[in-house]
Amino acid sequence: MSGRPRSTEIDRALAAATVTLLEEVGFDALTLDAVASRAGVSRPTLYRRWPTKLHLVAHVVANRVPLADPDTGSTREDLLVLANALVSGLSWVVLAVHAEARRVPGLLDGFLAGRHALVDGVVRRGIARGELRPDTDPELVRDLLFGPLVYHWLATDRPRSAETVFDAVWPLFSQN
Repeated sequence: MSGRPRSTEIDRALAAATVTLLEEVGFDALTLDAVASRAGVSRPTLYRRWPTKLHLVAHVVANRVPLADPDTGSTREDLLVLANALVSGLSWVVLAVHAEARRVPGLLDGFLAGRHALVDGVVRRGIARGELRPDTDPELVRDLLFGPLVYHWLATDRPRSAETVFDAVWPLFSQN
């Protein structure tokens, strides 16, 4: 007997409380007690789901911006959609979670693997369509397209247009 299934209503309440508190007090000042209180649940209810603040916030961040394969019919447009999604999802909380997750092996593996697989699929599809050079490395596409967007946000605390970076990077991979 596996017990009672977790309540999706409680999960949603905890996620909403986490997002609200992150906006109000930030990652450093966020406490699990405050999240439980704001969500109207007991501390044990919260701790049964996520053992630490980092686990909770990583879960919320990973599930807040679900990405799907855009498959617009154009590799250029597909990668631009993904780059714009990255830019719109950047925040100090997201970057803090990624930095902190380095101390907890495996914490974001599924989240990152899913995003990497998505870009890899778009690149493979672009190669198959003849839109990208046959030797295009998906990891290099990720590094050169998404890396500058994250760096610029870190360095300036403001987003850079994905189109600007994309226009500079696209000729490196384009078959056209």
